[in-house]
Amino acid sequence: MELFDLEFNSECFYIQKKSIVEKVIFNNRTFYSKFEKITTPISSILLEQHQKNDISLAVPLIEKNTVNYIVIEYHQEDWNSFYSLIKHLLKSLDIQEFQAYRDNQQELFQLFIPREKIELEEAYKEVEEIKHLLQLKSKKSYKIYPNKLLPKNLNIITLPTQKV
Repeated sequence: MELFDLEFNSECFYIQKKSIVEKVIFNNRTFYSKFEKITTPISSILLEQHQKNDISLAVPLIEKNTVNYIVIEYHQEDWNSFYSLIKHLLKSLDIQEFQAYRDNQQELFQLFIPREKIELEEAYKEVEEIKHLLQLKSKKSYKIYPNKLLPKNLNIITLPTQKV
């Protein structure tokens, strides 16, 4: 499935529900998910509904212990200044290729860094590098995926609705 400049090869997707769908215990922590797993590819009708913000769809980030994207999510109104900061930080890490997206409905900014089926452990190392630089420069709330503190089946990414 292609969406904007992104390509996802998943055989499943997730749809957000109003109530908790799944309880997962991982590393002595309990996680609650409102995303229900659907084991078919996403249809074009569902994608249209997602683009109109009628429903919220997500895809798994980790497939067979590999990752195709590192994703940074930011939930603040001042996403523009965060975007400027992250572009500068990625440049210092010699990361030139990335795509930025925005969801005005959820006030969500997402930055996708493409990776060609890198092993999960390698992705975790890259995430740690980026996280370290961000902690030095920013105290704002952001999330970086894949997140090794989450179970693999909860490392899911909401599909973007608009390109920046």
